[in-house]
Amino acid sequence: MNMKAWWIPMLFAITIELNNKLCHAKGDLSENSNESKGDLSKKSGESKEDTKENSDGSKGGRSGKSVESKGGLSKNSGESKGNRSGESGESKGDRSKISGESKGGPSKNSGESKEGSGACKYDLIFVLDMSSSIGPTGFEKTKDYVIEAVNKNKVGHGQTQIGVITFSDDAKMDIPLKQYKKKEKLIEAIRSIRWKGGVTNIFKGLNVVRLEGFTKKNGYRKKMEKIVILVTDGKSTNEQETHSEVELLESEGIKLFTKGISDDIDEEALRAIGDEVPEIDCF
Repeated sequence: MNMKAWWIPMLFAITIELNNKLCHAKGDLSENSNESKGDLSKKSGESKEDTKENSDGSKGGRSGKSVESKGGLSKNSGESKGNRSGESGESKGDRSKISGESKGGPSKNSGESKEGSGACKYDLIFVLDMSSSIGPTGFEKTKDYVIEAVNKNKVGHGQTQIGVITFSDDAKMDIPLKQYKKKEKLIEAIRSIRWKGGVTNIFKGLNVVRLEGFTKKNGYRKKMEKIVILVTDGKSTNEQETHSEVELLESEGIKLFTKGISDDIDEEALRAIGDEVPEIDCF
């Protein structure tokens, strides 16, 4: 009995020892588990912070790049718009300039063309000397000169109107301004005027111009320019009366020009009456 019971205390001791080892093993496991959890938690926290930092950095980088990209695009867009605007402005300016030159060109040429074709508008009266000092041959030359002037103008109510007054001893209105609308008829009427002879009463011819020439009755158009061309040799029988009529015509806004006809022209007397007819189609 005693011999069989000896192992019981030994078994008890072994059991206690195993218990102790198990307790130590559990403690070690718990400690290792806690350390592992702490390490994992720490690593997880660091990982999260790194991830956050990387995310923020990435966002900041992307934001910075986006801002830079937008800024670049905005700048490029602004420059592009500015360039396009500048180019457009230059293009418009060039077109405007070209258009202006184009407009200026035809206008100038148009004016020259009109002047060349005699397309001028005014009311014009020729005052013709048919005195003895002019003679029949000189009077034919006078009519040729008038017809040449007629051919340089477009005749009619909407264009240039031409009248004719003749003088010697007396003066009369041969062709009122409104009488002829057709150039051919006007030339025919001028050709039909016959030389009369007599003294050179220039003042009487100018007097008929002032009193009858530019009246509504005889076809004068309101606000139209009044022009007179005196065709004579300049040898007036009454210079004082002539100069008085010249002054009266000027006071009424009538332009008076002179044209010397004959082989014996008094140039000084003509200059005292009015300027020589300019070598142009329009006055």
